[in-house]
Amino acid sequence: MGKKVTDYLEYSPILLGEHYQDKQEVFDAVYQQVLEKGWVTKDFSEKILERERSFPTGIDQGDFGIAIPHTDPEWVKQEFIALIIPDKPVLFQRMDDINQDIQADFIFILGLNQPHEQLVMLQNLMQLIQNTELLKKLYQQTNNNDILRFLKEYNF
Repeated sequence: MGKKVTDYLEYSPILLGEHYQDKQEVFDAVYQQVLEKGWVTKDFSEKILERERSFPTGIDQGDFGIAIPHTDPEWVKQEFIALIIPDKPVLFQRMDDINQDIQADFIFILGLNQPHEQLVMLQNLMQLIQNTELLKKLYQQTNNNDILRFLKEYNF
């Protein structure tokens, strides 16, 4: 049994209700925090944007837009998952159609350096993402502790 999303979120950045002009600002906000902690190389911010341009991660879930940006393992020293729920959705491109935009209400930045772990986390996140009722409840949480408690309650 691998790690759960909450195993990472307990110590990773959770940014709620902040305003971002675009995905670059989202990446910069997380990058500042994880770089200060020594969790990523200085190239992380550039590499995550580069990878997102080539392989977009936006998912249109119907009620919500979700993005799951990540980089290659060599840019991550200490594993983390950052969760960003911005005050207004941020524009990402769809995973299944690079020419289509989605407005991301939830952004999960995966800073993982074990390929197997990345696959397991993506599978866990897909279970969460596909459950509209859970996402609606998650979106209503107002602080980091509530988010963690909520996700643990549902075993994520």
